[in-house]
Amino acid sequence: MKKLSEESLTRQPDEVFDIICKLGEGSYGSVYKALHKESEQVLAIKQVPVDTDLQEIIKEISIMQQCDSPYVVKYYGSYFKNTDLWIVMEYCGAGSVSDIMRLRKKTLSEDEIATILIDTLKGL
Repeated sequence: MKKLSEESLTRQPDEVFDIICKLGEGSYGSVYKALHKESEQVLAIKQVPVDTDLQEIIKEISIMQQCDSPYVVKYYGSYFKNTDLWIVMEYCGAGSVSDIMRLRKKTLSEDEIATILIDTLKGL
């Protein structure tokens, strides 16, 4: 999926997506795993309260829109629903680096850290 269709963006988000589960809390709101009903693609949706610093959120969206790289999370579109902004993004199933370390119950090796840093630098 490249972007959500114009038709999808004009509908209510709960008509377009099924929320599967909550993934966690982000810096500005909650992040959910969701299913795009039409394509059956799994996505991530960040729900940000509108009373949050919207300038920072708009800046984040603007940066994501400009990025077209396999090393940067893809942005698919946004919705306003009640008092929240829904930001629809690529789902990254492996979780964060800290999630991986917590699941493995050990720190990363130097080679693993190097691999993560190489991909991070490619994204930058």
